Formats: sequence, C-alpha cells, structure tokens
Amino acid sequence: MQRVGDESAGFSVEVDWPKGTVEVSGWGFWNVEVSRSFARTVLDAAQQAPGAKLILDMSALKPVRDEGQAAFLEVFAGLELLSRVEARVVTASHLTKLQLQRLAREAGVLERVRFS
Repeated sequence: MQRVGDESAGFSVEVDWPKGTVEVSGWGFWNVEVSRSFARTVLDAAQQAPGAKLILDMSALKPVRDEGQAAFLEVFAGLELLSRVEARVVTASHLTKLQLQRLAREAGVLERVRFS
C-alpha cells in the first residue's frame, strides 16, 4: 500500500489482486503537495493491474482546490488511456460528489464512472 500525506489529509492506494481492484482512499483537505502526487500515484497503480476496477473512496475527502481538481481530471482522463472499463467513486459530501461528477464529465468518462 502506498500512502501520501498524514492523518489530517492525504490518500492511500492499494492493488487488491484477489478482488481485481485498485482501491484508493482520500481524506481531509489536500494541500498542493498531496494533490500533485495523486494522479501519478493512482495511474501508476492502475497500470500495474490491467483490467482491475478502480474504486475511489472519497467519503472522508473535503472539497478540493484547483490542484486537486486537476489531479482528479487527470485520473478520469487516464481511464480512457488505460482502457479502464469501470470506476466507482464513493463520497459523503454532496459538494465533493458534484465536483467529481463535473470533472468526470469534463474528461468524457461520466458514463463509465459510478457515483455513490
């Protein structure tokens, strides 16, 4: 498992081979450093597990600033490049969910991302 940030703000990425998933958890209010490392870390893990379903558990994530939005846009655009069939995003904050839905729409993959 890879972990970036600290207890107050960050994310973790883990490939679960038996389940066929890349599981990402995010929490807190990300600073620039955490935001900038997000896309590369997630996409690198996804490349290591071709065909794995991407699960983004952002239920503890606060709404993200510009750098965080750019990182999520890059991850969503990467779904297309990695031929990722499906992604699931879990959120608790309605504002965070709306932000991430907008970014998935901008990346052209909204129909391939399930939000809950």
